[in-house]
Amino acid sequence: MTTDDSQDKPCLGACVSSPVAGRNPGEYAERFLKDFRGYKGCGVGESIIGGHVRATLSLPSRIPSHPHLVIPGEPATVEAARLGLAEGPLILEVGSGLGRFINGMAAKRPDARLMGCETRLGFCIKGLRRADHEGHSNLWMAWGDARVTIPQIVPPATAAEAYLLYPDPWWKRKHAGRRHGSVMGTVLANALRPGGLLVLKSDVEPYLNTMVEAFTETGRYDAGWCTSDMPMTDREIRLLSAGTKTFTAALFRR
Repeated sequence: MTTDDSQDKPCLGACVSSPVAGRNPGEYAERFLKDFRGYKGCGVGESIIGGHVRATLSLPSRIPSHPHLVIPGEPATVEAARLGLAEGPLILEVGSGLGRFINGMAAKRPDARLMGCETRLGFCIKGLRRADHEGHSNLWMAWGDARVTIPQIVPPATAAEAYLLYPDPWWKRKHAGRRHGSVMGTVLANALRPGGLLVLKSDVEPYLNTMVEAFTETGRYDAGWCTSDMPMTDREIRLLSAGTKTFTAALFRR
């Protein structure tokens, strides 16, 4: 484990980001952080958020359509996304939230085509509105669990990069099946081209370690590196302003 104290320093394996000035780190940890339980041997497996049925749904009539909104239950939107995403290097994000990171990447990489996957339809819409406001025409948002939407939309071995940043650790045992494990690792490995980069971040180090272990056990990844010069998520900004450490791991697709 190394401290990332330079924007130009590569991140080898897992590393920790330096906190910035803000609230007392101990106070934040005491209020918001919990002990992470692995629940190994308890029969906990990955479950699809919203279930597989969500992939068959159409856009609700009250929600305005958007040319870059991918609704898996509407084949025309899936085909349009496939055509658009094929026009440049493909970058994926799992759990895009309100779209701060993926819009930052769209600005940083105008040559690329980006797709964010988000289970909350309202967040997909807001991410696209942000893209419209900032003038990014190279970004798509897909509604649904990435374990379902990525295989539907992304042809195998076509993505150059993928990012899974600060996923919910799902603290409770009854929710632990929503955590990312080998299923997500396999989905992303199938989407990434050989040598493709996968970046994982979390403020819960045991969860990050669990994901790295599960992903590498698929036999599809090698330890990788990434620079720290990348956009931040909304959560990352809040964590660092509170003085909370964040952790990063990078893997390369074999």
